[in-house]
Amino acid sequence: MNFSDMDMLQDYEKDTRMAVLAYSLMETEIMDSTLRKLIHQAAESAAKSQEKAAHLIMARGDRP
Repeated sequence: MNFSDMDMLQDYEKDTRMAVLAYSLMETEIMDSTLRKLIHQAAESAAKSQEKAAHLIMARGDRP
C-alpha cells in the first residue's frame, strides 16, 4: 500500500476535525472554569489547524 501526501493530509484533516468535536464535547462536561478554558483553547487550536488543512486540500482541487 502506498500513501501519498494527500492521503496523509486528508487523514490529518479528519483527525483534527474529530479533535474539535471531542474537545467541544469535553468542554460542556467540565465544571472547573480554569480547566474549561484550557479545553476551550485546545478546541480552538484544533479548529484552526483543521481549517488550514482543509484549505490546503481544497487548493489542490480535492475535497476534505
